[in-house]
Amino acid sequence: MKKIFIIIIFASIAIISNAQNEIDALRYSTQNHLGTARHAAMAGAFGSLGGEFSALSSNPAGIGMYQISEFTFTPSLSLNTTKSYYNQNNLLAYKSQFSVENIGIVFSVPKNKSDWRRVNFGLGWNKLAEYNSNINIEGINNSNSIVDKIIDLTNGTLTGELTNGNGNAYSQMAWNTYLIDPVFDSNNNLIDGEYSSNFSLNPKHQQKKIRSSGSLNEFILSIGGSYKEKLYIGATIGIPTLDYYEYSEYSEEELSDTSNNLRRMVLNEEISTYGTGYNLKIGAIYRLAENIKIGGSIHTPTYFSIEEDYNTSLMTFFKDSTLDYSMGYFNPFKFNLITPLKASLSASTIINKNIIFSAEYEVIDYSKNEYFTNGFEEENEIIKNIYQNTENIKIGAEITLNPFVFRAGYANFGSALKDTDFSRENFSYGMGLNYGSYFFDIAYVLSKEENQHQLYSDDLIDPIKIISTNHNILFSLGFRY
Repeated sequence: MKKIFIIIIFASIAIISNAQNEIDALRYSTQNHLGTARHAAMAGAFGSLGGEFSALSSNPAGIGMYQISEFTFTPSLSLNTTKSYYNQNNLLAYKSQFSVENIGIVFSVPKNKSDWRRVNFGLGWNKLAEYNSNINIEGINNSNSIVDKIIDLTNGTLTGELTNGNGNAYSQMAWNTYLIDPVFDSNNNLIDGEYSSNFSLNPKHQQKKIRSSGSLNEFILSIGGSYKEKLYIGATIGIPTLDYYEYSEYSEEELSDTSNNLRRMVLNEEISTYGTGYNLKIGAIYRLAENIKIGGSIHTPTYFSIEEDYNTSLMTFFKDSTLDYSMGYFNPFKFNLITPLKASLSASTIINKNIIFSAEYEVIDYSKNEYFTNGFEEENEIIKNIYQNTENIKIGAEITLNPFVFRAGYANFGSALKDTDFSRENFSYGMGLNYGSYFFDIAYVLSKEENQHQLYSDDLIDPIKIISTNHNILFSLGFRY
């Protein structure tokens, strides 16, 4: 059957995919900033340490500690593994990725005969989040089908409306591929607005594959300085860019013959998202004593302008034929999103001039995510109801045994969802060689989190448990001049 594309409203995406809009808002406001190998090895706990380019995306006051100019570059290799738990089936999926975490340069400008010892400038790019993953889900369902959800959505819609293309996306596709049929009474009279599934009531094999890729990156412009080597202040203008791609294939297959010869159905969905935003970060670091510093920063909300392409298709396989129907946007759908404000406090100390301990505390309220586009009132209300204020904790340590440097860190990121613990943990280790005018660092970061995926309806089927593990190896090369 010839593919037919029509415009569908953005909200219809969420019918089967479990409120994609709310998920989008959380995705684009959640960060797992690794940065340079040194920054990553110490779990990002650099809010009061300074002198680290990656920290310009957290506490820009650290730029004031640079006494000479510096260039850094950090490539990385990551391996993502996911394990799904559906009934008795546990499936593993893998995805590897080579990318760049950081590239940046800082210019230090001394100010002679002034209490302001120097004014420094920073320019560069940091990766804030990565979306590369594969998920495989598979199992036998003895009680229901995705078609049951489609029928719930379709009942009440007249057959004439479906024929004229006025139903929701999933109802129209199911109608045009004979996945659903109208209901007739005992006298063979049409009961318009009621529908039945062409699948049997027998157990079915269900399978879903999800492939996602993309990242959230930030171009930064920073300025800061040092006042009497006691107070350091700084500001960063952030210009984040996001790209996200997801392709999913959901299938159901009969385990035995059916009277109407329907064997299998496949639902494909494809989403491509691009966006640009802007924000401001300001921060300060104060030296309480020669070996003790405290710091704090505030990040304004990020204002995103986003475009999304969406296409979906449904195929049904009968004994002697295959039907195919597709839908999607004629043009990219455009919308605006504002992510929450973030604040942090930090402290660090130096022992015996060669041992550093640092800690950082962040707060971010994900319920403050908000769409600034007409028609998203329901999504904004859901965001307020399901998300919450979270706390993030980062701890890092470093010991220098010239020319070697050894590091370790731990970070815990609180769960954005109310009443559900979907917190994330990072365990990190690293070492480096520091020869003054140049340095080389390496780090390993293990990130673990638990999540859920809804196949089609929480009224019919429990969410699928997903455990994700990320292995990241980072290499940084830097020059000072």
